[in-house]
Amino acid sequence: MRCQIINESMKSLLIIGSIAIASIFHSCSKSGVELKEGTMEIALKKCADGKVSGNNHSLCFDELISDSRCPANAMCIWQGMAVAKFSLTKNNEKHSFVLSTVPITGTYNKDTTMFGYKIEFVNLFPYPGTVPAPVPADQIKAELKITKL
Repeated sequence: MRCQIINESMKSLLIIGSIAIASIFHSCSKSGVELKEGTMEIALKKCADGKVSGNNHSLCFDELISDSRCPANAMCIWQGMAVAKFSLTKNNEKHSFVLSTVPITGTYNKDTTMFGYKIEFVNLFPYPGTVPAPVPADQIKAELKITKL
């Protein structure tokens, strides 16, 4: 009888542990955002996944490199810009790229073309000065525009 209770407890613990591990892996990569043509928001360290033209695609917001945008209600000489690293994966072929909200010739582009799509970095949320700093990573989102060429 005692062995049966221990086996049932171990089985329950194994099931709960497996569910927890699966949840962690699932939350680290997926954002619940479907990759499609048009404008979309992707949270930092999250991806938008979808099947486009019969191929599996995943567009990820990997890293916020810098955010030098002028805070709300401030007087600035220059508007500033946000620079971020993204990656696009098509059928397990991953390509990383860096985009800026403001193009700087020879340094940063506002958009890129990859796998027959134009990807444009439209905006970064939240805007500086609209929420208390430091902004939690789970609140940072990139607005991207995807256009099929």
